[in-house]
Amino acid sequence: MIPGLETLTLPMPGELGSVNVHLLPLDSGYLLIDTGMNTPESWESLRSQLGRRKIATIFLTHNHPDHIGNALALREKTGARILMHRVDAEQTRYAAEVGRPVHFDEAVRIAGVPEDLRERMLRRLQDVRRNYTAIEPDWALEGGETIVWRDGTLEAIWTPGHSLGHLCLYSAEHRTFISGDHILETTTPNVGWRAGLDPLGQYMQSLDRTAEIDATTVVPSHGPAFSGLKERVETIAGHHDRRCEKILRNLDHGPLSAHELVEKLWLRKLSSFHHHFAVTEVLAHLEFLRRRMPVEADVRDDGALVWSKN
Repeated sequence: MIPGLETLTLPMPGELGSVNVHLLPLDSGYLLIDTGMNTPESWESLRSQLGRRKIATIFLTHNHPDHIGNALALREKTGARILMHRVDAEQTRYAAEVGRPVHFDEAVRIAGVPEDLRERMLRRLQDVRRNYTAIEPDWALEGGETIVWRDGTLEAIWTPGHSLGHLCLYSAEHRTFISGDHILETTTPNVGWRAGLDPLGQYMQSLDRTAEIDATTVVPSHGPAFSGLKERVETIAGHHDRRCEKILRNLDHGPLSAHELVEKLWLRKLSSFHHHFAVTEVLAHLEFLRRRMPVEADVRDDGALVWSKN
């Protein structure tokens, strides 16, 4: 474990209930990795746990609300510089402008989501993202940059998949991998569809690179630190392989939209909030299969894509 690395757990709404942010003393001031969600409860918890420690640098692993929510308020209060991947910074500007996730409208249309469910999904997402603010980082990263301090270095590793610009931090000296949401011990990070891209393919490639990292400790954004990085990578990759197999088995019985596949893959009824994530994840798997397997899509009159084996 990195000497002096401290994990602060902040409250957040939803099933996860909390998010971890991480604090590390540098040669001058502290590095804060992620900032929690923009809620009064999260902000007060963060301020209380930070105490009088001076934050000099804020490193954002990715652009989701439970990670970036307090970044701007903290920069204004402390003068800290913000580090973030360039692509995820661009995504925050779009999401702040339109008040919804990037590609939401196109995703629900091509998935064949009924209009009434679309409206419920959007209302729920807008409620979560009502304080989603554009972030202009002081240092826009690409991956490969290093943070140096007296006890070693931290390398920023670009791991696209959960977000386009997701970054992890790796300390080779201390064999510690700060994984953000890229690798979690007990849940599988959502990998959603993005127009013109192959996000699941990107994520699987990120997993391959992660499996080569020599780390004895993984420090995630949700849940406690754990060991067994390579084994966890293999488990997550296997989950996605099985999801692809289930989709292909369902397509054996005839063409289906992504929305129809969600209803076959998740036997329990999903809330509108979780239906959004399920639909975008199924679309990501379908795009992954289309690029590698005999799978194709036809366009229905309503603009939805209907998928089948060819």
